[in-house]
Parts: sequence; structure tokens; C-alpha cells
Amino acid sequence: MPPNTLYVRGDQNVTHGRSFVTALDRLAEATDALGFDTVDYGFMPQVRAADGRYHAPTIVARNLPQRWRRGWTPFLREDPLLYGAYPRTLPLDWQEIEHAAWLTPLQRKAFDFLRALGICNGVTVPIHLPDNAFAFVTVACRDKEGTWRAQKKQVLDRLFVLAHDFHAEHGGRTSAPLRQPPNCCLSARERVVLEHAAAGLSAPEIALRIKRSVETVRAQRKSAMRKLNARTTAQAVARAVDAAIIEFNPAG
Repeated sequence: MPPNTLYVRGDQNVTHGRSFVTALDRLAEATDALGFDTVDYGFMPQVRAADGRYHAPTIVARNLPQRWRRGWTPFLREDPLLYGAYPRTLPLDWQEIEHAAWLTPLQRKAFDFLRALGICNGVTVPIHLPDNAFAFVTVACRDKEGTWRAQKKQVLDRLFVLAHDFHAEHGGRTSAPLRQPPNCCLSARERVVLEHAAAGLSAPEIALRIKRSVETVRAQRKSAMRKLNARTTAQAVARAVDAAIIEFNPAG
């Protein structure tokens, strides 16, 4: 991999094949021609965790300083660019959210960190995918004025096409499924019990639904909690949903 390519690993490992690196080279050249100094690609096989927060994306970046990799890691799950771009379909100009009232103190620190790196202007292109997956391409420049703004509409239109083309050809290549809790292997019955618990059913209601005794249901629920290292049923459900062990079905 070229020395100016960095990545931070979130919930997935991204496979960096030769074609991916070559495509990233071409993407960097194309965005450089538009007036940007850096480019990165992020991927999330699922956007939100069971606690409502975003999963941490895996990001592959080109032309960022080495200290970006360690410095950006604390912001992965609170990335203001992700929070700003995900509700959209069109490119996000950072200036639209840089001083937004909804930013948390940590998200404001993320912008401070970027400015400390000399990165002053940027655009994030959201890429919405099937099955709640999400990707994005972000470009940035060190020019405080942002020369690309003189032709902003044309630049954003071109970035939209470049980002979607890159993802269509080379994006979302992962080498591992969503992480599951260590040593977790729920039985089929334990999964069923947790799925019913996720729908809000009590132990007696689950017992009636699956035609087992209440004591059996409680034992299976307790076993699932132990395997998931959870202290409560709600925590076990959240961890099982987060790890894609069970599906959340509020209708029961």
C-alpha cells in the first residue's frame, strides 16, 4: 500500500486489494483536480448499534498526515461528518454543520482536531445501501477559502458521481462479519427466547408462545445472559441485536 494511505479500523476489516488501491489512486487524482488535498472512503455494514449510536466505520484515507490515524479514532462513533451526512442523500458541505447547535462537545473537538491538521474545508458524500449498510466518501482541502467553492454546484455534482462510482466498483469489500461477543454461541432456543424478549414478552408469555414451562424459559434466558456477559435481559437483547445474533421484531 502506498505510504500516504492510512486507515482506521471500526467494526469491519476492509480488504485492500491491488485494484482497490489503484482505484483509490484514481479517486485521489480526480478529487485533486477538483481542488481537494485529501480523500477517504468509509464503510459500515450496519449503521446503528442496538444502543442507537452509530457503529464505527472502517475508513481508508489518502494524503492525510500520519497523526490523523490515532487522532481520529476517538471520534469514530461520534463523527460529526457522519451524523451530518447520514440523513442526507446529497453531498454535505462541512460549513453547513460546523457550528450546528446539535454538535456535542466531542464532535466540536473533532472539528478542532481537523483544523489542527490544517484541514479547513471539506465535503462528505453519503452512499445509502441495502440492508442498513452505509458508505461515504470525504474530501478535504487545506485552503481556508476553498477554491472549489467558486464552482460549488459543478464540484458537488462531480463528487457525487465519483463517490458512487468508486463504491459501486470497489467499495464495501469486507473480510469479516459483524463482531459477536467472544465465546458466544447461543442455542436455537436461547435465540428464540431473546427474540421474544426483544418484542416485549414476559417469561410466562414466552412460555405460552413456545410451549415450554416458565422455568425453562427463565433458565434459557439466564443462560443467554451469561453467554452474552449481560446483567439484565435488556442488555442481553441489545448485545444480541448489535452482534446480529437475533433480529429485532417489535411486533413479536
